[in-house]
Amino acid sequence: MVHELEKPNTPAEIYHALGDEVNPARPTLTGDIFENVPVANTDGTFTTRTVMILDHPCSLRPDGLNLAPRLLTAEVQPTPKGSWSGNYNKMFLPAPYPGANAKDPCAAFFDVSFHVSPEQLDTGARIACLSPLGINLMLQRRVKHFSRVTVKTFEFMDANIGVYEEADILEDWCMFREDDGIKTLDAVAECISWLREGAPGSRRQDLLKDSQQRSTVRQQMRTHLKEQRELSRT
Repeated sequence: MVHELEKPNTPAEIYHALGDEVNPARPTLTGDIFENVPVANTDGTFTTRTVMILDHPCSLRPDGLNLAPRLLTAEVQPTPKGSWSGNYNKMFLPAPYPGANAKDPCAAFFDVSFHVSPEQLDTGARIACLSPLGINLMLQRRVKHFSRVTVKTFEFMDANIGVYEEADILEDWCMFREDDGIKTLDAVAECISWLREGAPGSRRQDLLKDSQQRSTVRQQMRTHLKEQRELSRT
C-alpha cells in the first residue's frame, strides 16, 4: 500500500510563531528557523544564510539543558511552488512565512545542509518556530527523502508529544519567571530540574507523554510558580 505524503489544511497550521511573535524564552527546537547565521564554506570562508534546525529534539540537548556543540541545519531559500505530494528534498514554507508569497513559497532544502554551533545561531535571529504539525510534516518529508518510506505524522506525534509539551511548559515557565526578575537560562535550569524530580517513569517529564497526565503537570506547575513568587516577595 502506498502512503501519500501529508500536507496542512492551511499554511498557517504549520507555524507556532513567526517574526516578532517568536518568544525569546521558547527553547530552541527542531524546525526553528534562524536568519543571518554565518555558515562555514568548504574553503573556510563564511556566508550568511537562513537555516532550519533538523536535529531531533532529543539530540539537541545531550545533557537536557545545553545545546549540542554541532547542530545540523538545512538552508532555507525561495523556491517555485510545488506539490506537497512530491519534492521530498524540501520542507515547504508558504506564506505567512516571512518572504514567501502565494506564488513563490520558501523551503528548507534537506540536501543543502550545514553544521552550526549554538554561538553561530546566537549571531543570527530566530524568525520562525514550527507547530507540532509543522515539525511532524518536516520529519515525514525528511524521512521520505532519505529512505523513500512514508511515516504517518501521527506516529511522529505519538513519539514526540512529550517533547512538544515540554517546550511549551519551558516557554510558559520562563515568561512567568521573567516577571520575577529571573534570567532565561536560570529559569530553564529551574524548569528542567522541576520536571525531572522523582523516580524514572514517574517524573513530570515522563508524565507529559501521557495525555491523561498533562493537565495535572500543568496545574502543578502553576501552583509551584505561584509559591515561588510568594517566597520571593517575603
